[in-house]
Amino acid sequence: MTAPFSLPASLRGFLDRRPGSELRKIHAEASRRSFFRIRRGGKTLVAMVYPEPAPTEVERFCGLQGLYRELGLRVPRIETVLDDQVVLQEDLGDLLLQRAWRDAGRERRLCLLAMCRDILAGLAAIPADLATARLDPARRKWEMDFFVSHFLPRFPRRAVKGDDLRQQLHCLVDAVAPENAFAHRDFHSRNLLVLKDELALVDFQDSLVAPRYYDLVSLAFDSYLDLGAARGRLFPNLAAGGADRELRQLRLTALQRNIKALGTFAFQTFERRHPVYARYIPRTLRHIRGHLQALADPQFNVLVKYFDSVTR
Repeated sequence: MTAPFSLPASLRGFLDRRPGSELRKIHAEASRRSFFRIRRGGKTLVAMVYPEPAPTEVERFCGLQGLYRELGLRVPRIETVLDDQVVLQEDLGDLLLQRAWRDAGRERRLCLLAMCRDILAGLAAIPADLATARLDPARRKWEMDFFVSHFLPRFPRRAVKGDDLRQQLHCLVDAVAPENAFAHRDFHSRNLLVLKDELALVDFQDSLVAPRYYDLVSLAFDSYLDLGAARGRLFPNLAAGGADRELRQLRLTALQRNIKALGTFAFQTFERRHPVYARYIPRTLRHIRGHLQALADPQFNVLVKYFDSVTR
């Protein structure tokens, strides 16, 4: 087949050596990488393509993929690495948990949640020292500043000053217990592929050490999917035990994670002109209001004032 001019030479050569191959671009929101499905006969592969040679990123991706598979976590198998720009992977389809949940009945939903719990347990069992990066307070404060820079200007409130908001956001980061757990970092319903009897993780290349409940709250209070009353099934032992300190840490971590997401959604919507992200803002705001109400902490009075006044 004749490949588009913009494809890397290694991928063009791979396709040229396999006459009859069909290439189709896969939609990927907000990723600097491009993804293509390659079909030849009855077999398909997925090509992950970086915009330019990225040897460090490819090496990191392959190392984490090997770690996940070694520890029994389902991720796409790497078929071959063409070069420092193109990785060919097993094609696991495109049924996201986000869509599968919507179409599933009660029993299937309970099954999906059980699989999510198993994955969370598997992630929690990975020794933190196997990660090569940390989501430390400095990075999380940068995320809060990003929110102030990109969300607040689009939804300003006269009664709340940006400096006051930033100060409380930094206090929020400091209130979250130090990072001590291996984390996928983006463990949500758009990064979980639903297979027949299992879930597969994708977009795991940013795995690092994070606060203990980071992955759990990323799914429990997902901006892309509202689990509703089923949410508690992800942390039944914690909720049933009435461990107030741990529940507070869960809420603090979720609050920071959701605010970080709002900064990303505002940036993608208004700066990158990807309006699809605007649809996730209202649910995220509801999560945030719920966290603040549950915490009932006067040290976050500015956050309460601001988020109670923001509507979408």
